[in-house]
Amino acid sequence: MKNYYNQAYFNKRDLLSLHVAESIVLFINSHSLKRVLDMGCGTGRLVKYFRDQGFTAYGCDKESVAIMCARKINVPRSIRKASAIKLPFKKNSFDLVTSIHVIEHLSKPEMKKFLTETYRILTPKGFIFLIAPNFGSLLRIIQGKSWFGYEDPTHIRFDTAQSIENLLRKHGFSKIQFQFPSSTTDSAEIEAIPFLVRLPKIFKICINYLLFSTPLTYFRNGFWVAAQKE
Repeated sequence: MKNYYNQAYFNKRDLLSLHVAESIVLFINSHSLKRVLDMGCGTGRLVKYFRDQGFTAYGCDKESVAIMCARKINVPRSIRKASAIKLPFKKNSFDLVTSIHVIEHLSKPEMKKFLTETYRILTPKGFIFLIAPNFGSLLRIIQGKSWFGYEDPTHIRFDTAQSIENLLRKHGFSKIQFQFPSSTTDSAEIEAIPFLVRLPKIFKICINYLLFSTPLTYFRNGFWVAAQKE
């Protein structure tokens, strides 16, 4: 089987979405969270951002190339090599586990093990925060085989808002949330459409609000979801 997770793969993804990072920090601060693990951290940009914001943050990834890159920009011992199905941390270790565009790379059995492991390492009332392609997106229906979720050959499964909610509930999570206060930094949805990029800032703030903080979020290309450990 071809190994897609090479240096070129991670070079292409060696970036940080400020919109995502700032929005997660809004979530962290609203719940007074302190210790964060980014599972599937890739090149470690998000871990570094959390650290720079004053949080105790760690990252893990199973790919050696990613680990090498992440360790270059993060403090010693903050990046661990580990897969989603066996996290090398004690129970009740983190207030928040983030996983950004990772679960679409996991098989159904791996996804179940990841949620079990995440539940174990979260503190009581801790949170999981996921971002993934939305199989219920209107754009998937319109674009068909050209949909962005199909472009990456490492994507092996997809969720809708309903399917991920069902999975989270089966693994002991509650207070499931799909709508969030959003950073005023331009989102990927805005950046991908030229005429939206040229709009005045106030209009882009309004668009972000509609896309992330109202029921319109269920029709976006990707979903954000948070849930709390019961």
